[in-house]
Amino acid sequence: MSSNSSPLIQTLTPERWVGWSMDFIEAGYTGLLVKNGRLLRELTPGRHFSFAIPLLEQCQLVLVDTKIRNLDLISNGDFLSRDQYLINVSLSVMYQVVDAKRVALELSDPIAALTSAVKDSLGVAIGQLRVEQLTSQGRVHVRQYLLDHAEVSYALGFVLEDVRVSDINFPQTPGIIRQVEGMSARQETEYEAELQMQIAEAGRPVIQSPVQQVNLAAGSPSPAKDPTLDATLETKNLAFEGQSPTQASLPMQDRPVLAPTVLAESSEGATPARLVHKLSGAIATLSATPFTIGREPSNSLVIEDSLCSRYHSQIFQQPDPQGTICYQLIDIGSSNGTFVNGERLAPHQPCWLTTGHVIRIGNQEWTFEV
Repeated sequence: MSSNSSPLIQTLTPERWVGWSMDFIEAGYTGLLVKNGRLLRELTPGRHFSFAIPLLEQCQLVLVDTKIRNLDLISNGDFLSRDQYLINVSLSVMYQVVDAKRVALELSDPIAALTSAVKDSLGVAIGQLRVEQLTSQGRVHVRQYLLDHAEVSYALGFVLEDVRVSDINFPQTPGIIRQVEGMSARQETEYEAELQMQIAEAGRPVIQSPVQQVNLAAGSPSPAKDPTLDATLETKNLAFEGQSPTQASLPMQDRPVLAPTVLAESSEGATPARLVHKLSGAIATLSATPFTIGREPSNSLVIEDSLCSRYHSQIFQQPDPQGTICYQLIDIGSSNGTFVNGERLAPHQPCWLTTGHVIRIGNQEWTFEV
């Protein structure tokens, strides 16, 4: 990530004579006059006078660059296409500050906040297209999607003036596809061959990325074993009703204790539904509504996975007209999506769950049972 060399925000202490100060605001900047930690007023370009009682009042002038600036974003396999291929995207975002007060005084790191907002929208845009669509019209679609969904950036005090996608490519890193899909080495080879065929048909080059092979079991060294062995998925830390979090057998760092679960009102004699992990067999009982899923320890189900968002999805309990409890799964705007039986859910659109539905979030799959 890179941006303009000049700082976005500058804080100055005006020189005063008998308490008075005269300041000049250059064109392309907005000034914020702060006295004793409180914002007095915004200053437009031009000459301005201010007064402060010596030794009793402290004044600062915060200058915010409101000219059009540039932000470069380069991803390294951070996103997944609709047909589950890792995607690299390089783009340049032209943005401008429209709310100087929010950017300078309310955001601790405004550039990081803008970068996160753009990457979240980028993940949704890429997740809607398959490989053949990305190779043919990916740049146009991604650019238009980011410009059409700039309301998140606007809420932070920025407006997106333009987006230029410089490159979209498909990294071929040993072990990564196996990690995403839980494949054997042979299946991964066939998967890569299919991707290369699709890219070749679209006339796009395959980018060989020099990234080291991913180790799926945290804390273990790089394997020097037979490459045909299947990848192993580490059992995650889960918290269930009436139990303490289950620790994986491998050494792991200490993690915060999950927030207490709020039990949902259930009908007489009803047994809560549950999620069953397809590899480990771990069970998560849906005894809370909403049942939240994500990387943050405050979620009902914590998934420690790089492809899982901090707050990824939720499951709600909804009674039907006969009083039977039904369950809805909602993706709450995650970067890499929530999948039910292989189909990606549209953000914020509920999906009714029935017994046997397979939910995939990041690298993990759970079977819904009632």
